[in-house]
Amino acid sequence: MRASFQDELSPSELEIIVCSLDDALAAYRGGASRLEITIRLDQAGLTPPVEMVRQIVQRVPLPVRVMLRDRADFSLNENTKLAGNSELESLKRKARQFAALNVEGLVMGHVKSGDLDLTALEEIIESAREMRVTVHHAIEATGNAQAALRALRNVSKVDRALVSGGTGSFEQRVERLLQYREAFGPGRSLIAGGNLTLQMLKPLRDSTGIGIFHLGRAVRTPEDPLGRVDCDKVKFAASLLGLK
Repeated sequence: MRASFQDELSPSELEIIVCSLDDALAAYRGGASRLEITIRLDQAGLTPPVEMVRQIVQRVPLPVRVMLRDRADFSLNENTKLAGNSELESLKRKARQFAALNVEGLVMGHVKSGDLDLTALEEIIESAREMRVTVHHAIEATGNAQAALRALRNVSKVDRALVSGGTGSFEQRVERLLQYREAFGPGRSLIAGGNLTLQMLKPLRDSTGIGIFHLGRAVRTPEDPLGRVDCDKVKFAASLLGLK
């Protein structure tokens, strides 16, 4: 493992998970670079209401990506009927609704038979071609995260991937993140997020070269799914990354 990426650090960005307009305003005041809009953090994030996204886009001048996931499962059950349509059709319809709000992109990803469901991914992308895509932790729910990241190189609209580095020691997570960064390849952005503390930001950046960090509970008070984004915690996170 390389000890440091100091010579090739990516520009820092701080992406904050927001579940309301109040969250979004607090994140903006705290110095966030961008937002991920979702609801139900107790279920790892679900598709937010269109009207909430509309309000945030109108009030907060930051790049926004929107979670597209209708249930707390990385699988896609095409036999499940939602509003008279298959789950996939429901997601495609919502993708078009979000595209009409002029948001930057979507956050999504499903797993089928242990691999990323690239067919479903590309169908949703086709339904809202102007949207960029972040593929989220579904990557690490596959049997081979590195293979999943390499496969995403062939999906042109996917420009970001959100990964945690898995479980284990800090050193083990760093090693996986280095492997993931290489697998995803140049010209795309790997985002570190999931079970991160504020104290981990700078060491992870220095050890991996990853500059984009995705924070949820760590910038909430209380630090749980029901907590609200805390402007002061966002400010502190931004200062750790040299953004404030």
